[in-house]
Amino acid sequence: MLTRSALLDAAAREVDAHGYGSVAMRHVARAADVTTGALTFHFPTKSDLFAEVAELGLTRMRERADEVARLPVAPLRRISLLVLALLELLHDDVVARAAVRLSRELPGTGDWSDSWLPAGREMLRRADEAGQLREGVTPDAVAEMTLHLVAGTEMCAHGGAPASDGGDGDGGAGGGAGGARFAALCDLLLYGASALRPPGPAPDPPRTASPRTASGENT
Repeated sequence: MLTRSALLDAAAREVDAHGYGSVAMRHVARAADVTTGALTFHFPTKSDLFAEVAELGLTRMRERADEVARLPVAPLRRISLLVLALLELLHDDVVARAAVRLSRELPGTGDWSDSWLPAGREMLRRADEAGQLREGVTPDAVAEMTLHLVAGTEMCAHGGAPASDGGDGDGGAGGGAGGARFAALCDLLLYGASALRPPGPAPDPPRTASPRTASGENT
């Protein structure tokens, strides 16, 4: 007999692929390879089932935000890592992706950003107090930019193979070359509002370097 979590996972896969309005209980039962009666024994109604899927996904996002908030790094770096962690979660976790979609399509679910944005706002407040934001840049403005960055990337990824069918991530934000590109974009946007330089490797030597230096003998 399938566990409750397996039924939730099947429901998440259905709503992630087709949307709440297009999914019936029989579709979930078929995806889970159980009878509709077995499914309704655990979840009497469609709204009961998908409300629990949404809550589970939002909880996972909230937990991920709390984990990042405890990292021993500078506040502005922490918000950058939060964005990357959220996109990695959405790339890898169908329940989290389903929760985002349900927050748009299932009345009463609430805004999915409420699961992580308060933690992000606190990170930005601390960054501002530490003098890490440029003069004239407010924490609220950066928080809004961060929200649009995460939401826009999630919507783009949802329509592509890496986010919807478990691809290897090369085109999404979860890993590979796509993950590196997204990390660079995140740094570009967040550190454009910063009084600091983004963390990273030292720059390459200038083209006018001596042949000895350019050959790598002094590195």
